[in-house]
Amino acid sequence: MNRPRSRPRVLVRARDPALRALLVERLSAAGDVIVESALPESGGAEDTLATIEVREESGGLSPREQEVLALLADGLANKEIASFLGLSAHTAKFHVESILRKLSSANRAEAVKEGIRRGIVSV
Repeated sequence: MNRPRSRPRVLVRARDPALRALLVERLSAAGDVIVESALPESGGAEDTLATIEVREESGGLSPREQEVLALLADGLANKEIASFLGLSAHTAKFHVESILRKLSSANRAEAVKEGIRRGIVSV
């Protein structure tokens, strides 16, 4: 089964390698984010020591909706999703409709494609 990404990604940019390493270490220790490191982009303000950018890739989907989207990517029907997650068929259908709306998708295949594009699910 595909696993949704439930933790936001944090991108740390700092000119000073020691500062960048310290920020990455401290943020990684928190354990609830995925930390990436990069050099700062050119053209930034000279007095800026570091930039921390949080990348929320969930598309506004709740953790449960991310689970449902992962199951959609595995090709499960609403009844199968409901059974797998211990939900009623009505609740599974509600989650699928919510996912379609939030990802601006016309159908399940488009929602999965958009979820893959945004990095919410992988295949």
